[in-house]
Amino acid sequence: MSSTRCRPYIVALFALAALAPAMAQAPATVAMSDFVVNSDNPAFTYLGKGFAEIIAFEVRKAPQVRLVDREQRNKQLEEMEFSLSGLTDPSAQLEIGKLLSVRFLVSGSITDMGGPLLVSLSMLDVQTGAIVWNDQLTATSGKYAYIGAYFGKSLLRHFNATVSKETERALVASKDGDEASVIALSRGIEALDKGDTDEAKKQLTAARSIDPDNQVAAALLSKLASASAKFKVVPERSVSYYNPAYLGGMEKDKAYFNLSFANLAWGLPNEDKGESQDYWLALDESGDYGTSERQMNLVAGYGFPLNGVLGLCAEVSGGGELSNAILRQYAPGDWMASGNDYTYYISGGSITAGLRVSPWLSLGLGATVSYKKRDYYSEYLGSPPPELADPMNGYWLDTGISFGGMLAAALRSRSGGLSWDVSASWSNEVLHYFDTDPAALEFYEYGAPLYVEQTLSWSPAGQKTFLALKQVNDLYFDRELYYSRLMPCVEQWFFGLFAVRLGVEGSIVYRDNLTELGWGATAGVTIPVWKLELDANYTLRQRPSRSLPGVTIPENVFFITVSADGLLFGD
Repeated sequence: MSSTRCRPYIVALFALAALAPAMAQAPATVAMSDFVVNSDNPAFTYLGKGFAEIIAFEVRKAPQVRLVDREQRNKQLEEMEFSLSGLTDPSAQLEIGKLLSVRFLVSGSITDMGGPLLVSLSMLDVQTGAIVWNDQLTATSGKYAYIGAYFGKSLLRHFNATVSKETERALVASKDGDEASVIALSRGIEALDKGDTDEAKKQLTAARSIDPDNQVAAALLSKLASASAKFKVVPERSVSYYNPAYLGGMEKDKAYFNLSFANLAWGLPNEDKGESQDYWLALDESGDYGTSERQMNLVAGYGFPLNGVLGLCAEVSGGGELSNAILRQYAPGDWMASGNDYTYYISGGSITAGLRVSPWLSLGLGATVSYKKRDYYSEYLGSPPPELADPMNGYWLDTGISFGGMLAAALRSRSGGLSWDVSASWSNEVLHYFDTDPAALEFYEYGAPLYVEQTLSWSPAGQKTFLALKQVNDLYFDRELYYSRLMPCVEQWFFGLFAVRLGVEGSIVYRDNLTELGWGATAGVTIPVWKLELDANYTLRQRPSRSLPGVTIPENVFFITVSADGLLFGD
Protein backbone atom coordinates (compact mmCIF):
# COMPACT_ATOMS: atom_id res chain seq x y z
CA MET A 1 0.00 0.00 0.00
CA SER A 2 1.41 3.39 -0.96
CA SER A 3 2.08 6.14 1.54
CA THR A 4 -0.46 8.37 -0.26
CA ARG A 5 -3.26 5.84 0.12
CA CYS A 6 -2.38 5.26 3.77
CA ARG A 7 -2.17 8.92 4.70
CA PRO A 8 -5.94 9.43 5.39
CA TYR A 9 -5.99 6.44 7.70
CA ILE A 10 -2.95 7.63 9.60
CA VAL A 11 -4.42 11.10 10.01
CA ALA A 12 -7.69 9.61 11.25
CA LEU A 13 -5.83 7.40 13.70
CA PHE A 14 -3.98 10.23 15.35
CA ALA A 15 -7.00 12.51 15.25
CA LEU A 16 -8.88 9.91 17.26
CA ALA A 17 -6.01 9.72 19.75
CA ALA A 18 -6.00 13.50 20.13
CA LEU A 19 -9.76 13.75 20.64
CA ALA A 20 -10.13 10.83 22.99
CA PRO A 21 -9.01 12.61 26.17
CA ALA A 22 -11.43 15.44 25.59
CA MET A 23 -14.25 12.98 24.92
CA ALA A 24 -13.47 11.07 28.09
CA GLN A 25 -13.12 14.03 30.45
CA ALA A 26 -15.71 13.92 33.23
CA PRO A 27 -17.97 16.98 33.72
CA ALA A 28 -18.21 16.66 37.50
CA THR A 29 -15.28 16.72 39.93
CA VAL A 30 -16.03 15.12 43.29
CA ALA A 31 -14.11 14.42 46.48
CA MET A 32 -15.28 12.20 49.31
CA SER A 33 -14.34 12.73 52.95
CA ASP A 34 -14.15 9.98 55.54
CA PHE A 35 -17.42 9.46 57.39
CA VAL A 36 -17.98 10.30 61.06
CA VAL A 37 -18.52 7.17 63.19
CA ASN A 38 -20.87 7.34 66.17
CA SER A 39 -20.30 4.08 68.05
CA ASP A 40 -18.87 2.73 71.31
CA ASN A 41 -17.65 -0.41 69.50
CA PRO A 42 -13.82 -0.14 69.16
CA ALA A 43 -13.95 -2.45 66.11
CA PHE A 44 -15.88 0.30 64.29
CA THR A 45 -13.25 3.01 64.86
CA TYR A 46 -12.16 3.17 61.20
CA LEU A 47 -15.45 2.09 59.64
CA GLY A 48 -15.94 5.59 58.23
CA LYS A 49 -12.85 5.11 56.06
CA GLY A 50 -13.94 1.69 54.86
CA PHE A 51 -17.43 2.70 53.81
CA ALA A 52 -16.16 5.89 52.16
CA GLU A 53 -13.91 3.76 49.90
CA ILE A 54 -16.66 1.20 49.26
CA ILE A 55 -18.99 3.91 47.98
CA ALA A 56 -16.17 5.63 46.08
CA PHE A 57 -15.45 2.30 44.36
CA GLU A 58 -18.96 2.29 42.90
CA VAL A 59 -18.85 5.96 41.88
CA ARG A 60 -15.60 5.49 39.97
CA LYS A 61 -17.29 3.06 37.59
CA ALA A 62 -19.07 5.98 35.88
CA PRO A 63 -16.99 7.90 33.30
CA GLN A 64 -19.12 11.03 33.80
CA VAL A 65 -17.81 11.63 37.31
CA ARG A 66 -14.19 12.23 38.24
CA LEU A 67 -13.57 11.29 41.84
CA VAL A 68 -10.34 12.35 43.54
CA ASP A 69 -8.60 9.22 44.81
CA ARG A 70 -7.78 8.86 48.46
CA GLU A 71 -4.01 8.98 48.14
CA GLN A 72 -4.03 12.19 46.15
CA ARG A 73 -6.64 13.74 48.45
CA ASN A 74 -4.53 13.09 51.53
CA LYS A 75 -1.34 14.26 49.81
CA GLN A 76 -2.88 17.57 48.73
CA LEU A 77 -4.28 18.29 52.17
CA GLU A 78 -0.94 17.51 53.81
CA GLU A 79 0.87 19.78 51.35
CA MET A 80 -1.56 22.53 52.35
CA GLU A 81 -0.78 21.73 56.01
CA PHE A 82 -4.42 20.82 56.57
CA SER A 83 -4.93 18.17 59.24
CA LEU A 84 -6.51 14.95 57.97
CA SER A 85 -8.67 14.99 61.08
CA GLY A 86 -10.54 17.84 59.46
CA LEU A 87 -12.01 15.41 56.94
CA THR A 88 -14.67 14.46 59.48
CA ASP A 89 -15.29 18.01 60.69
CA PRO A 90 -18.52 19.35 59.11
CA SER A 91 -17.41 22.95 59.66
CA ALA A 92 -14.33 22.35 57.53
CA GLN A 93 -16.06 20.72 54.56
CA LEU A 94 -16.29 23.85 52.45
CA GLU A 95 -12.60 24.68 52.96
CA ILE A 96 -11.61 21.09 52.13
CA GLY A 97 -13.53 21.22 48.87
CA LYS A 98 -11.78 24.43 47.84
CA LEU A 99 -8.35 23.07 48.74
CA LEU A 100 -8.99 20.00 46.59
CA SER A 101 -10.22 22.15 43.66
CA VAL A 102 -13.42 20.13 43.26
CA ARG A 103 -16.98 21.24 42.59
CA PHE A 104 -18.63 18.77 44.98
CA LEU A 105 -17.72 17.23 48.32
CA VAL A 106 -19.46 14.18 49.77
CA SER A 107 -19.49 13.67 53.54
CA GLY A 108 -21.50 11.48 55.87
CA SER A 109 -21.94 9.74 59.18
CA ILE A 110 -22.38 6.19 60.44
CA THR A 111 -24.45 5.68 63.58
CA ASP A 112 -24.35 2.35 65.44
CA MET A 113 -27.91 1.47 66.44
CA GLY A 114 -26.95 -1.66 68.37
CA GLY A 115 -27.25 -3.99 65.38
CA PRO A 116 -28.03 -2.13 62.19
CA LEU A 117 -26.16 0.97 61.08
CA LEU A 118 -27.72 4.26 60.03
CA VAL A 119 -25.64 5.62 57.16
CA SER A 120 -26.37 9.23 56.19
CA LEU A 121 -24.67 11.02 53.30
CA SER A 122 -24.87 14.52 51.82
CA MET A 123 -23.11 16.41 49.04
CA LEU A 124 -21.97 20.02 49.22
CA ASP A 125 -21.71 22.30 46.20
CA VAL A 126 -18.40 24.01 46.95
CA GLN A 127 -19.21 26.98 44.71
CA THR A 128 -22.57 27.81 46.29
CA GLY A 129 -22.21 26.26 49.76
CA ALA A 130 -25.58 24.51 49.32
CA ILE A 131 -26.40 20.86 50.01
CA VAL A 132 -27.47 19.51 46.61
CA TRP A 133 -27.96 15.83 47.46
CA ASN A 134 -28.55 13.67 50.53
CA ASP A 135 -29.67 10.15 51.26
CA GLN A 136 -29.65 7.63 54.11
CA LEU A 137 -29.97 3.90 54.61
CA THR A 138 -30.30 1.51 57.53
CA ALA A 139 -28.53 -1.84 57.12
CA THR A 140 -26.14 -4.18 58.92
CA SER A 141 -22.40 -3.72 58.44
CA GLY A 142 -22.21 -7.12 56.72
CA LYS A 143 -24.24 -5.67 53.85
CA TYR A 144 -21.36 -3.39 52.93
CA ALA A 145 -21.55 -4.32 49.21
CA TYR A 146 -25.26 -3.44 49.15
CA ILE A 147 -24.64 -0.18 51.04
CA GLY A 148 -21.93 0.80 48.55
CA ALA A 149 -24.13 -0.03 45.56
CA TYR A 150 -27.13 1.83 47.04
CA PHE A 151 -25.31 5.10 47.66
CA GLY A 152 -23.26 4.75 44.48
CA LYS A 153 -26.42 4.52 42.39
CA SER A 154 -28.15 7.30 44.30
CA LEU A 155 -25.21 9.68 43.86
CA LEU A 156 -24.68 8.84 40.18
CA ARG A 157 -28.39 9.36 39.45
CA HIS A 158 -27.97 12.91 40.73
CA PHE A 159 -25.43 13.51 37.96
CA ASN A 160 -27.44 11.54 35.37
CA ALA A 161 -24.39 9.33 35.15
CA THR A 162 -24.18 5.71 34.05
CA VAL A 163 -24.86 3.09 36.70
CA SER A 164 -22.94 -0.10 35.97
CA LYS A 165 -24.64 -3.47 35.61
CA GLU A 166 -22.38 -4.74 38.37
CA THR A 167 -23.78 -2.11 40.74
CA GLU A 168 -27.34 -3.02 39.77
CA ARG A 169 -26.63 -6.72 40.42
CA ALA A 170 -25.24 -5.92 43.87
CA LEU A 171 -28.47 -4.10 44.71
CA VAL A 172 -30.59 -7.03 43.60
CA ALA A 173 -28.43 -9.60 45.40
CA SER A 174 -28.40 -7.62 48.66
CA LYS A 175 -25.68 -9.99 49.88
CA ASP A 176 -25.12 -10.61 53.58
CA GLY A 177 -21.35 -10.52 53.94
CA ASP A 178 -19.08 -10.94 56.94
CA GLU A 179 -18.73 -7.91 59.20
CA ALA A 180 -15.13 -8.93 59.92
CA SER A 181 -14.23 -8.33 56.25
CA VAL A 182 -15.31 -4.68 56.23
CA ILE A 183 -13.60 -4.14 59.61
CA ALA A 184 -10.31 -5.54 58.23
CA LEU A 185 -10.77 -3.43 55.09
CA SER A 186 -11.21 -0.28 57.20
CA ARG A 187 -8.11 -1.08 59.26
CA GLY A 188 -6.16 -1.66 56.06
CA ILE A 189 -7.17 1.76 54.75
CA GLU A 190 -6.11 3.36 58.03
CA ALA A 191 -2.71 1.67 57.65
CA LEU A 192 -2.44 3.01 54.08
CA ASP A 193 -3.15 6.52 55.35
CA LYS A 194 -0.28 6.14 57.82
CA GLY A 195 2.08 4.80 55.14
CA ASP A 196 2.33 1.38 56.78
CA THR A 197 2.13 -0.79 53.65
CA ASP A 198 3.06 -3.98 55.51
CA GLU A 199 0.10 -3.65 57.88
CA ALA A 200 -2.13 -2.52 55.02
CA LYS A 201 -1.34 -5.65 52.99
CA LYS A 202 -1.93 -7.80 56.07
CA GLN A 203 -5.37 -6.32 56.76
CA LEU A 204 -6.47 -6.15 53.13
CA THR A 205 -5.39 -9.76 52.58
CA ALA A 206 -7.40 -10.74 55.66
CA ALA A 207 -10.43 -8.89 54.28
CA ARG A 208 -10.19 -10.88 51.04
CA SER A 209 -9.63 -14.14 52.87
CA ILE A 210 -12.78 -13.59 54.94
CA ASP A 211 -14.79 -12.53 51.90
CA PRO A 212 -13.24 -13.37 48.49
CA ASP A 213 -15.85 -11.10 46.88
CA ASN A 214 -14.56 -8.00 48.68
CA GLN A 215 -13.75 -6.08 45.51
CA VAL A 216 -12.52 -2.94 47.28
CA ALA A 217 -9.89 -4.90 49.20
CA ALA A 218 -8.84 -6.57 45.94
CA ALA A 219 -8.58 -3.23 44.16
CA LEU A 220 -6.43 -1.72 46.92
CA LEU A 221 -4.14 -4.75 46.93
CA SER A 222 -3.75 -4.42 43.16
CA LYS A 223 -2.97 -0.74 43.59
CA LEU A 224 -0.24 -1.61 46.06
CA ALA A 225 1.18 -4.02 43.50
CA SER A 226 1.04 -1.44 40.71
CA ALA A 227 4.18 0.17 42.05
CA SER A 228 6.19 -2.53 40.29
CA ALA A 229 9.87 -2.34 39.52
CA LYS A 230 10.90 0.13 36.81
CA PHE A 231 12.97 -2.50 35.09
CA LYS A 232 12.81 -1.99 31.34
CA VAL A 233 14.89 -2.90 28.34
CA VAL A 234 15.47 -1.36 24.95
CA PRO A 235 13.89 -3.60 22.31
CA GLU A 236 15.65 -4.30 19.07
CA ARG A 237 12.77 -2.74 17.21
CA SER A 238 10.03 -0.25 17.98
CA VAL A 239 7.20 -1.59 20.17
CA SER A 240 4.82 0.11 22.59
CA TYR A 241 6.61 1.39 25.67
CA TYR A 242 4.03 0.16 28.21
CA ASN A 243 2.40 -3.22 28.53
CA PRO A 244 -1.19 -2.23 27.63
CA ALA A 245 -2.68 -4.68 30.13
CA TYR A 246 -1.74 -2.22 32.89
CA LEU A 247 -4.02 0.38 31.33
CA GLY A 248 -6.97 -1.62 32.69
CA GLY A 249 -8.10 -0.18 36.00
CA MET A 250 -5.75 2.81 35.92
CA GLU A 251 -7.02 5.66 38.08
CA LYS A 252 -4.74 8.45 36.89
CA ASP A 253 -3.71 9.59 33.46
CA LYS A 254 -0.02 9.31 32.57
CA ALA A 255 2.06 11.33 30.14
CA TYR A 256 5.59 10.22 29.37
CA PHE A 257 8.59 10.84 27.18
CA ASN A 258 11.48 8.44 26.82
CA LEU A 259 14.79 8.40 25.03
CA SER A 260 16.78 5.23 24.46
CA PHE A 261 20.20 5.04 22.89
CA ALA A 262 22.53 2.11 22.33
CA ASN A 263 25.92 2.10 20.62
CA LEU A 264 29.32 0.48 20.69
CA ALA A 265 31.06 0.95 24.00
CA TRP A 266 33.57 3.75 24.21
CA GLY A 267 37.21 2.95 24.41
CA LEU A 268 37.56 0.38 21.66
CA PRO A 269 40.92 0.66 19.96
CA ASN A 270 40.71 2.49 16.66
CA GLU A 271 44.14 1.63 15.25
CA ASP A 272 44.33 0.35 11.71
CA LYS A 273 40.78 1.39 11.03
CA GLY A 274 41.55 4.43 8.96
CA GLU A 275 42.87 7.76 10.14
CA SER A 276 40.03 9.72 8.59
CA GLN A 277 37.33 7.34 9.81
CA ASP A 278 35.72 7.56 13.22
CA TYR A 279 34.32 4.07 13.18
CA TRP A 280 34.25 2.08 16.37
CA LEU A 281 34.34 -1.43 14.98
CA ALA A 282 33.92 -4.87 16.47
CA LEU A 283 35.95 -7.22 14.24
CA ASP A 284 35.33 -10.78 13.20
CA GLU A 285 37.95 -13.48 13.71
CA SER A 286 39.67 -12.77 10.40
CA GLY A 287 39.93 -9.04 11.08
CA ASP A 288 38.75 -8.41 7.53
CA TYR A 289 35.22 -7.38 8.51
CA GLY A 290 34.02 -5.11 11.30
CA THR A 291 30.58 -3.90 12.39
CA SER A 292 29.35 -0.68 13.93
CA GLU A 293 25.82 -0.90 15.33
CA ARG A 294 23.64 1.60 17.11
CA GLN A 295 20.00 2.40 17.70
CA MET A 296 17.95 5.27 19.06
CA ASN A 297 14.26 5.73 19.88
CA LEU A 298 12.26 8.81 20.86
CA VAL A 299 8.75 8.12 22.17
CA ALA A 300 6.03 10.27 23.73
CA GLY A 301 2.78 8.86 25.04
CA TYR A 302 -0.38 9.61 26.98
CA GLY A 303 -2.63 7.11 28.76
CA PHE A 304 -5.88 7.84 30.52
CA PRO A 305 -8.72 6.00 32.27
CA LEU A 306 -12.19 5.78 30.78
CA ASN A 307 -13.78 4.17 33.83
CA GLY A 308 -12.83 1.88 36.64
CA VAL A 309 -11.77 -1.00 34.39
CA LEU A 310 -10.76 0.43 30.98
CA GLY A 311 -7.88 2.63 29.87
CA LEU A 312 -6.46 3.89 26.57
CA CYS A 313 -3.01 5.07 25.52
CA ALA A 314 -1.68 6.83 22.42
CA GLU A 315 2.02 6.92 21.53
CA VAL A 316 3.95 8.79 18.87
CA SER A 317 7.56 8.25 17.90
CA GLY A 318 10.03 10.08 15.72
CA GLY A 319 13.73 10.28 15.12
CA GLY A 320 14.22 6.57 15.71
CA GLU A 321 17.22 4.93 14.07
CA LEU A 322 18.56 1.41 13.65
CA SER A 323 22.02 1.20 12.11
CA ASN A 324 23.85 -1.96 11.06
CA ALA A 325 27.10 -1.09 9.29
CA ILE A 326 29.55 -3.66 7.96
CA LEU A 327 32.96 -2.46 6.82
CA ARG A 328 35.66 -4.44 5.00
CA GLN A 329 39.38 -3.89 5.36
CA TYR A 330 40.66 -4.32 1.80
CA ALA A 331 44.06 -2.80 2.62
CA PRO A 332 45.88 -2.11 5.93
CA GLY A 333 44.16 0.84 7.57
CA ASP A 334 41.81 1.26 4.62
CA TRP A 335 38.20 0.38 5.39
CA MET A 336 35.24 0.43 3.00
CA ALA A 337 31.51 0.23 3.62
CA SER A 338 30.80 -3.28 2.52
CA GLY A 339 27.15 -3.44 3.54
CA ASN A 340 25.85 -0.37 5.34
CA ASP A 341 22.19 -0.40 6.35
CA TYR A 342 20.47 2.52 8.09
CA THR A 343 16.79 2.46 8.96
CA TYR A 344 15.12 5.65 10.17
CA TYR A 345 11.66 5.59 11.70
CA ILE A 346 10.59 8.97 10.48
CA SER A 347 7.27 8.79 12.28
CA GLY A 348 5.03 6.25 13.88
CA GLY A 349 2.54 5.65 16.60
CA SER A 350 0.33 3.22 18.40
CA ILE A 351 -3.02 3.06 20.13
CA THR A 352 -3.38 0.55 22.95
CA ALA A 353 -6.18 -0.39 25.33
CA GLY A 354 -6.33 -2.33 28.56
CA LEU A 355 -9.25 -3.99 30.34
CA ARG A 356 -9.26 -5.20 33.94
CA VAL A 357 -11.25 -8.42 33.68
CA SER A 358 -11.01 -9.17 37.40
CA PRO A 359 -9.02 -7.89 40.40
CA TRP A 360 -6.25 -10.32 39.47
CA LEU A 361 -6.36 -10.36 35.64
CA SER A 362 -5.97 -7.58 33.06
CA LEU A 363 -5.79 -7.88 29.27
CA GLY A 364 -4.45 -5.50 26.65
CA LEU A 365 -4.19 -5.04 22.91
CA GLY A 366 -2.91 -2.44 20.49
CA ALA A 367 -2.22 -1.44 16.90
CA THR A 368 0.89 0.28 15.50
CA VAL A 369 1.82 2.06 12.31
CA SER A 370 5.23 3.40 11.25
CA TYR A 371 6.78 5.07 8.26
CA LYS A 372 10.42 4.22 7.72
CA LYS A 373 13.19 5.43 5.50
CA ARG A 374 16.01 3.01 4.75
CA ASP A 375 19.38 4.07 3.37
CA TYR A 376 21.67 1.29 2.30
CA TYR A 377 24.88 0.90 0.35
CA SER A 378 27.29 -1.83 -0.64
CA GLU A 379 30.52 -1.79 -2.60
CA TYR A 380 29.01 -4.64 -4.62
CA LEU A 381 25.83 -2.76 -5.50
CA GLY A 382 27.42 0.27 -7.03
CA SER A 383 25.75 3.66 -7.16
CA PRO A 384 21.94 3.80 -7.50
CA PRO A 385 20.17 5.56 -10.36
CA PRO A 386 18.96 9.08 -9.45
CA GLU A 387 15.35 8.00 -9.02
CA LEU A 388 16.38 5.40 -6.37
CA ALA A 389 18.99 7.50 -4.58
CA ASP A 390 18.72 9.50 -1.37
CA PRO A 391 19.58 13.07 -2.39
CA MET A 392 21.15 13.63 1.04
CA ASN A 393 23.96 11.06 0.71
CA GLY A 394 23.61 9.22 -2.60
CA TYR A 395 22.78 5.90 -0.89
CA TRP A 396 20.09 3.57 -2.16
CA LEU A 397 16.72 4.68 -0.78
CA ASP A 398 13.80 2.53 0.32
CA THR A 399 10.67 3.80 2.09
CA GLY A 400 7.54 2.11 3.31
CA ILE A 401 4.71 1.88 5.82
CA SER A 402 4.31 -1.04 8.15
CA PHE A 403 1.52 -2.09 10.48
CA GLY A 404 1.54 -4.21 13.59
CA GLY A 405 -0.39 -5.44 16.58
CA MET A 406 0.11 -6.24 20.23
CA LEU A 407 -1.51 -8.60 22.76
CA ALA A 408 -0.79 -8.53 26.48
CA ALA A 409 -1.87 -9.88 29.86
CA ALA A 410 -1.05 -9.18 33.50
CA LEU A 411 -1.70 -11.40 36.52
CA ARG A 412 -1.48 -10.45 40.20
CA SER A 413 -1.66 -12.58 43.29
CA ARG A 414 -4.44 -11.97 45.81
CA SER A 415 -2.01 -10.25 48.17
CA GLY A 416 -0.59 -8.12 45.36
CA GLY A 417 3.01 -9.06 46.16
CA LEU A 418 3.51 -11.31 43.15
CA SER A 419 2.79 -10.30 39.57
CA TRP A 420 3.48 -11.60 36.08
CA ASP A 421 2.98 -9.82 32.80
CA VAL A 422 3.56 -10.76 29.17
CA SER A 423 3.26 -8.93 25.87
CA ALA A 424 3.66 -10.07 22.28
CA SER A 425 4.23 -7.65 19.38
CA TRP A 426 4.47 -8.22 15.66
CA SER A 427 4.53 -6.14 12.50
CA ASN A 428 4.76 -6.74 8.77
CA GLU A 429 7.95 -4.68 8.59
CA VAL A 430 10.64 -6.04 6.24
CA LEU A 431 14.18 -6.17 7.68
CA HIS A 432 17.52 -6.75 5.94
CA TYR A 433 20.91 -8.22 6.61
CA PHE A 434 24.10 -8.26 4.55
CA ASP A 435 25.56 -11.70 3.94
CA THR A 436 29.37 -11.53 3.94
CA ASP A 437 29.68 -15.04 2.54
CA PRO A 438 31.89 -14.70 -0.59
CA ALA A 439 29.24 -16.60 -2.53
CA ALA A 440 26.55 -14.06 -1.55
CA LEU A 441 27.77 -10.52 -0.74
CA GLU A 442 24.32 -8.99 -0.90
CA PHE A 443 21.36 -7.88 1.24
CA TYR A 444 18.67 -10.41 2.11
CA GLU A 445 15.13 -9.64 3.25
CA TYR A 446 13.38 -11.18 6.23
CA GLY A 447 10.32 -10.38 8.31
CA ALA A 448 10.30 -8.62 11.65
CA PRO A 449 10.28 -11.01 14.59
CA LEU A 450 7.54 -11.83 17.02
CA TYR A 451 8.75 -9.89 20.04
CA VAL A 452 7.72 -11.50 23.36
CA GLU A 453 8.56 -9.87 26.69
CA GLN A 454 7.55 -11.21 30.10
CA THR A 455 8.36 -10.14 33.65
CA LEU A 456 7.87 -11.89 36.99
CA SER A 457 7.99 -9.48 39.96
CA TRP A 458 7.83 -10.14 43.68
CA SER A 459 7.71 -7.63 46.50
CA PRO A 460 8.55 -9.30 49.82
CA ALA A 461 8.81 -6.08 51.84
CA GLY A 462 5.71 -3.98 51.43
CA GLN A 463 6.50 -2.33 48.11
CA LYS A 464 9.95 -1.26 49.28
CA THR A 465 11.96 -4.09 47.73
CA PHE A 466 11.30 -5.69 44.35
CA LEU A 467 12.79 -8.80 42.85
CA ALA A 468 12.19 -9.07 39.12
CA LEU A 469 13.02 -11.58 36.42
CA LYS A 470 12.59 -10.36 32.85
CA GLN A 471 12.82 -12.58 29.80
CA VAL A 472 12.73 -11.35 26.19
CA ASN A 473 12.50 -13.33 22.95
CA ASP A 474 12.89 -12.37 19.30
CA LEU A 475 11.28 -15.18 17.28
CA TYR A 476 11.94 -15.21 13.52
CA PHE A 477 9.83 -17.33 11.20
CA ASP A 478 11.57 -16.91 7.85
CA ARG A 479 15.18 -16.87 8.99
CA GLU A 480 17.21 -19.30 11.08
CA LEU A 481 17.58 -16.85 13.95
CA TYR A 482 16.54 -16.79 17.60
CA TYR A 483 17.53 -14.13 20.16
CA SER A 484 16.75 -14.44 23.87
CA ARG A 485 17.69 -12.41 26.96
CA LEU A 486 17.29 -13.24 30.66
CA MET A 487 17.59 -10.38 33.16
CA PRO A 488 17.25 -10.75 36.95
CA CYS A 489 17.09 -7.49 38.89
CA VAL A 490 16.58 -6.10 42.40
CA GLU A 491 15.11 -2.69 43.16
CA GLN A 492 15.06 -0.95 46.56
CA TRP A 493 13.10 2.12 47.58
CA PHE A 494 14.62 4.41 50.22
CA PHE A 495 12.33 6.51 52.42
CA GLY A 496 9.84 6.76 49.56
CA LEU A 497 12.12 9.39 48.01
CA PHE A 498 14.06 7.41 45.40
CA ALA A 499 14.71 3.88 44.19
CA VAL A 500 17.91 2.18 43.09
CA ARG A 501 18.04 -1.00 40.99
CA LEU A 502 20.77 -3.38 39.92
CA GLY A 503 20.61 -6.32 37.56
CA VAL A 504 22.52 -8.60 35.23
CA GLU A 505 21.81 -9.78 31.70
CA GLY A 506 22.52 -13.00 29.87
CA SER A 507 21.76 -13.45 26.18
CA ILE A 508 21.86 -16.22 23.64
CA VAL A 509 21.62 -16.13 19.86
CA TYR A 510 21.06 -19.14 17.68
CA ARG A 511 21.87 -18.27 14.08
CA ASP A 512 22.75 -20.43 11.09
CA ASN A 513 23.65 -23.45 13.26
CA LEU A 514 25.84 -21.24 15.47
CA THR A 515 25.16 -20.52 19.14
CA GLU A 516 26.49 -17.25 20.60
CA LEU A 517 26.37 -15.98 24.18
CA GLY A 518 26.40 -12.52 25.73
CA TRP A 519 26.31 -10.93 29.16
CA GLY A 520 25.85 -7.57 30.83
CA ALA A 521 25.07 -5.54 33.94
CA THR A 522 22.51 -2.80 34.46
CA ALA A 523 21.85 -0.05 37.01
CA GLY A 524 19.10 2.51 37.36
CA VAL A 525 17.45 5.08 39.58
CA THR A 526 13.89 6.43 39.97
CA ILE A 527 13.28 9.86 41.49
CA PRO A 528 9.67 11.11 41.95
CA VAL A 529 9.11 14.85 42.27
CA TRP A 530 5.51 16.07 42.74
CA LYS A 531 3.62 14.57 39.80
CA LEU A 532 6.81 13.95 37.83
CA GLU A 533 9.01 10.89 37.88
CA LEU A 534 12.49 10.46 36.40
CA ASP A 535 13.71 6.98 35.46
CA ALA A 536 17.30 6.61 34.32
CA ASN A 537 18.88 3.28 33.34
CA TYR A 538 22.33 2.33 32.10
CA THR A 539 23.47 -1.06 30.81
CA LEU A 540 26.93 -2.20 29.77
CA ARG A 541 26.75 -5.50 27.95
CA GLN A 542 28.46 -7.87 25.55
CA ARG A 543 25.81 -8.55 22.89
CA PRO A 544 25.90 -10.87 19.88
CA SER A 545 26.04 -8.77 16.73
CA ARG A 546 22.96 -8.20 14.60
CA SER A 547 25.16 -8.05 11.48
CA LEU A 548 28.17 -10.36 11.72
CA PRO A 549 27.83 -13.97 12.86
CA GLY A 550 30.27 -14.97 15.58
CA VAL A 551 30.96 -11.36 16.66
CA THR A 552 30.20 -10.07 20.14
CA ILE A 553 29.64 -6.32 20.53
CA PRO A 554 30.53 -4.31 23.67
CA GLU A 555 27.59 -1.94 23.99
CA ASN A 556 26.41 1.06 26.04
CA VAL A 557 22.65 1.31 26.57
CA PHE A 558 21.00 4.45 27.96
CA PHE A 559 17.30 4.54 28.77
CA ILE A 560 15.75 7.72 30.22
CA THR A 561 12.07 8.39 30.90
CA VAL A 562 10.24 11.41 32.30
CA SER A 563 6.61 10.79 33.21
CA ALA A 564 3.82 12.69 34.92
CA ASP A 565 0.75 11.25 36.65
CA GLY A 566 -2.59 12.87 37.26
CA LEU A 567 -2.32 15.81 34.89
CA LEU A 568 -6.02 15.71 33.93
CA PHE A 569 -7.51 12.66 35.66
CA GLY A 570 -7.09 11.34 39.16
CA ASP A 571 -5.98 14.55 40.84
